[in-house]
Amino acid sequence: MLKGLRRLNRYENRIFKIAKDGGKFVRLSQIGFSRKTKDNFRFPIYCLEIGAKSAIKKNPVGIVAGVHGLETIGVRVALDFLEFLVSDKHKDFFPEVFKGNVGIVCLPMINPGGIAKTSRSNPAGIDLMRNSGIEAVNAPFFFGGHKISPKLPYYRGNHLEPESRIVNRFVNKYFFSNKTAIMPLIDIHSGFGTVDHVWWPFAFSHEACADENIYKKMALHLKKNNLHKEYEYGPQSETYTTHGDLWDKFYLEYRNLIEIRKSKSRFLPWTLEIGTWSDIPDYPKKLSHRRGIFNPAKENKQAVIKNYRSFLRDFVRLSCVKPSYWLK
Repeated sequence: MLKGLRRLNRYENRIFKIAKDGGKFVRLSQIGFSRKTKDNFRFPIYCLEIGAKSAIKKNPVGIVAGVHGLETIGVRVALDFLEFLVSDKHKDFFPEVFKGNVGIVCLPMINPGGIAKTSRSNPAGIDLMRNSGIEAVNAPFFFGGHKISPKLPYYRGNHLEPESRIVNRFVNKYFFSNKTAIMPLIDIHSGFGTVDHVWWPFAFSHEACADENIYKKMALHLKKNNLHKEYEYGPQSETYTTHGDLWDKFYLEYRNLIEIRKSKSRFLPWTLEIGTWSDIPDYPKKLSHRRGIFNPAKENKQAVIKNYRSFLRDFVRLSCVKPSYWLK
């Protein structure tokens, strides 16, 4: 656990530095705590706001990482993007943020207890992306989520965990109250396949979600002019289904909300699944490490991380397009 704690401490220091370097454009808050460990210790969970307060209120975009404690490449990709964004040397990288056109809200480490323990699950042994309570259609046995034992991976739990409730508060605070904006959010994961996937709901069903056309239009926009065409875009259920996906839960809750109040706003959660198996032929030794299949080999990790800067920038830019374009 000592290595995990050191890793967690490094990430926390980077979060604090982003807040410091960003000056008036960045605000850091502690949004809650993780599930308690066996030693009765809780880890703080942080939230970053990047951009003008008015932009956060009117036009927010979300970045989330660290849901699974083994998938630390997602944390590093998110932090690298924010570090690059707020650096004085790169203010021309994404001027829309500093002009007040869009605001970014970020949960860079949802599962700090899992990172400290070097575990996929939270300190109670619960997989947070199997934890929402939603029942899937034909989910694969075990991998798709189970209730056998928290000692086994992919355990669903019986109620929303503290970390899951924090995500719930996060989306309610920044997205559910907005009535006018198109609000994408991306959750960064890793460890499945050799290519990068960009998924949208649903994970629990092969049925098309209500905003399927908007998701398809955004995918085409991201691939425009041959940019980001190397990603595989589509609903997660095209790849596999799972029980308890948090984004399915929050997406459906938001859809019910806007149907009641006849709102034209949209909350659009996505998942970036980084295909960290692609370098196994070149670096087979990484399979000897517990985190190996979930992260790039150390020999090319920095280069891999930097590759996602432009994708995340262009993803956030989706919210800068007039809502009428996505809705027509």
